Amino acid sequence: MGCASSKQSRRSSERESPQWDGHIRPVRAWKLERPISTEHLARLRNEFWETRVEGRPEMWQALRFAAESQSDELRDETLKAAGMRPANRRYTMQTMFDERGALYAIPMYALVDPTNLDEQPSYEEFKDAARAVADYVEAHDKSRRTPRSL
Repeated sequence: MGCASSKQSRRSSERESPQWDGHIRPVRAWKLERPISTEHLARLRNEFWETRVEGRPEMWQALRFAAESQSDELRDETLKAAGMRPANRRYTMQTMFDERGALYAIPMYALVDPTNLDEQPSYEEFKDAARAVADYVEAHDKSRRTPRSL
């Protein structure tokens, strides 16, 4: 009895959420209170990609190549060849699964430039720019996790 209803509910949930079509969607735009320089953003990204130790190294290499790719087609084909698929309903690269089910989380600053990127540094020290980005990401994550009232 319970099995039959389980199959039926699974089918109805599959109809409600569309299947992934193999194309990664862009991450939404984001903006810091004070702009950071391109140099600071490059250092943040490099630090992120160079310090990944969880998961498989070849998956991180494929993710980095896909994130830095200028072509949507090349990005999609790279992820497909690596056996990666999005782990979120928006089908962005922010969270991805590999073939073995390992989860890979990528912060938005490693995927897309902020809308207020500036050549002139607003922060004198790299650690201050890094802290500002970390605060933004943390606040953004908290707002996504808190339930919204109806």
